[in-house]
Amino acid sequence: MYIFLALALIALAALVEAAMPELRTRRAAPASLEQAWIAGLRRRMAEEPRRTRIAAVLLRALVLAALFACIALAPEGERDAVAVVAATGLALILLLGSLGWLRRDGLVRRRSAAVIAWLVAPCFLLLPRRDAVDAESRDAVDTVADLADALAAESAERQGMVEALLDLERLRVEDVMVPRSEIDAIDVAAPWDEIVARLRATAHTRMPLCDGDLDRVVGIVHMRLVANELAAGRLTRERLREIAVRREALFTPEGTTLYEQLLRFRRLRRRIAFVVDEYGDLQGLVTLEDILEEVVGEFTTQAEPELGRINAYSDGSHVVPGSLALRDINRRLGAALPVNGPRTLSGLIVERLESIPEPGAVLTIGAATIEVLQVAGNAVRTARLRIPPTEG
Repeated sequence: MYIFLALALIALAALVEAAMPELRTRRAAPASLEQAWIAGLRRRMAEEPRRTRIAAVLLRALVLAALFACIALAPEGERDAVAVVAATGLALILLLGSLGWLRRDGLVRRRSAAVIAWLVAPCFLLLPRRDAVDAESRDAVDTVADLADALAAESAERQGMVEALLDLERLRVEDVMVPRSEIDAIDVAAPWDEIVARLRATAHTRMPLCDGDLDRVVGIVHMRLVANELAAGRLTRERLREIAVRREALFTPEGTTLYEQLLRFRRLRRRIAFVVDEYGDLQGLVTLEDILEEVVGEFTTQAEPELGRINAYSDGSHVVPGSLALRDINRRLGAALPVNGPRTLSGLIVERLESIPEPGAVLTIGAATIEVLQVAGNAVRTARLRIPPTEG
């Protein structure tokens, strides 16, 4: 008997979990031919989502309390079996809930809400009504709660994208920018044959044009216009300058959040900006694609540049360029290297060792083991990373 009672309570708990997003959603009550008091109750529950949420949570607590009481009151010979059934059922509910299957929008969720709403109604009526005076002040809380409920029913990939969107307010342009040393630019003062060869070979759609070095940026060259001029035989050094000047370089200060930069790109209809420090010195380059990849992950189909290539080996290790950003390494390899200090792997190694390392030097940071392979000047050129696989 107690086993069947436990199964019934588990089924009820599953229905509550499936119905939670529907109950918590702020929506107007539909027109109905039901009695006036039923339609009025449904309307009140729709207009007071916070009170409905609390009522649903209270119902869930009562169901769990009844389940534990069922275990405690079961006869000695049946108690272990009831406990196993309850534990298995709750674990299954947690598993299905974490996968988003229970709360997925559809007929099951709506039917579950229709049943559970009658059980939530007594709890709803027992709770004190929210004062109309502070309703406006709590709208923001309700909105965040509704967003959380909507996310609970979505896949892990969509949840990750929303979390990444919220991170745009925290991350700054220097966290995702291409460092100055890796900017692929065209020097208008270089030999003309070399310039033409680079224009023909590049995979970029836009490239910075500078005069001598990156401290003197002329503008941004759009490769479509360059290709038209090359095909017509009209491209000259002066013409290349004219094309670059059409799109003046956009500069943004260090410390600008990715959200602010994204809005600026949209307002100015631009895709590339140079990051400068407080003295106006150019530190790197950030693109619209860099910001979007923080949200949706890497989506570019062009060949990966040599400077950013990570080579994997059969022993599970990876050879990584020292100039690669730590956030990029974490995202691509699933590592957990600290990102609140130096931005590149080379910078992290030098900071931890407090000196320029020799090839062969080994250090451990968290779960990752790093072996220095090549050193060029005062920076690590390449290093081998060994990251143990995550369990589960």
